[in-house]
Amino acid sequence: MLAETPDSLTAWADRYLELAVTGVRSAEVTRKIVVHLERFRRFFQEAYGHDCISRCLPRDVVAWREALVQQGLASSTVNGHLASLSAFGSWVDAQVPHLFPTGNPVRGIGELGLPPLEPRALSHEQIRSLKNLCDRLERFHQCKGRQWVQGRSPLHANRRPLRDRAIVYVLLSTGLRRQELVRLDLAQLEPSSAAALRRAKRARIVGVKGKGRTQRTVFLSADARCALADYLQRERPKDAADDTDALFVTAARVAARKANGYLSLRALNSLLTQIGRWHDAEVEADRRIGPLGAHVLRHTFGFELAKATGADAYELERRLGHRSQRYIQRYTNPPEAVAAKYVEGM
Repeated sequence: MLAETPDSLTAWADRYLELAVTGVRSAEVTRKIVVHLERFRRFFQEAYGHDCISRCLPRDVVAWREALVQQGLASSTVNGHLASLSAFGSWVDAQVPHLFPTGNPVRGIGELGLPPLEPRALSHEQIRSLKNLCDRLERFHQCKGRQWVQGRSPLHANRRPLRDRAIVYVLLSTGLRRQELVRLDLAQLEPSSAAALRRAKRARIVGVKGKGRTQRTVFLSADARCALADYLQRERPKDAADDTDALFVTAARVAARKANGYLSLRALNSLLTQIGRWHDAEVEADRRIGPLGAHVLRHTFGFELAKATGADAYELERRLGHRSQRYIQRYTNPPEAVAAKYVEGM
């Protein structure tokens, strides 16, 4: 049946996606493969006026690689395109061995070299000033105006400063990705009550669902335990019903709130960005951290964990949920500002 497939990149790509990708790879990976293969097909079609797969040669793949570079794509992105095309070529070559005139046209085409990854980690001074601001977040969420000058101002109805503070501390002490954090359930927190968290000398979040269907356990710092206890005691009950699973809950009166109460990625990005702006408005230029995002706090955790464990790759892999050694090495490669301090006194 496959032998009857037309001599067309489009036709073979459709069969490949149908038989080897859709339902096998994740939805996100499938979307990327679709985009990568379509970009190559379009490039080939524009070069020759046809998309005959039997006329595809290694020189065409090399030309496509160079075209992607000329478009300004990062080396890692170009390599991702090549990987998608290589898997497709290998599959086609296995189904009809003599379809390609010289075999899989991607075989032997080298990937682009990648520069060493550098974490965008906060310094100890930046961490301290960020925590200082988070402990004062309630003041930033108070109503403003003449009617509130004489007394203590109430908070804006939909603002949740204790939740936002807890989010920052959890990210700093666990290195969770954005998607991992917003998916957290209260049941994953051990212990899961405010009183128990205040007494506990150790707390953890279990069953964190990472990339590639992996799961891991992360531990919480004393600051994170305290911040979570405050949030669970004073704010979460206002927004969560008895059957609400989400740990970090959207304010109940928010019109766009999801039915299950989970925070959206957009809401998480927004609250972290705003905290970063408030922080940078209070400090001098050399201590500013903006734009603040979950990835900055993840890198900060990874870099600090690397220092604490003597760059133990296994521990970094377990706590960060990375499988690629290149990404693990990112956290043992100090940021430029830190590296400069190492040699300052030499």
